[in-house]
Amino acid sequence: MNQSPISFEFFPPQTAEGVEKLTVVRARLATLKPEFFSVTFGAGGSTQERTVDTIRQIHAEGYQAAPHLSCVGSTRDNIRAMLLAYRQMGI
Repeated sequence: MNQSPISFEFFPPQTAEGVEKLTVVRARLATLKPEFFSVTFGAGGSTQERTVDTIRQIHAEGYQAAPHLSCVGSTRDNIRAMLLAYRQMGI
């Protein structure tokens, strides 16, 4: 029987404790073999930096990472910079 692919979406943690908890949760969820983990961007880009940091950590742990990207409240240069950062990470 074929299984449908799954993924899990996270909000970027706001504290160091949250980062640690998310790392533990992600490791447990990884046992379910998701296609990828995604990270939200926040309304108006409010969590932008934390999104990038969380994506970087997921990628460093060897998982497929899918960042959300919102153009609302962002400049063209800002979006280019984020896309370049993700490309340089190999995402």
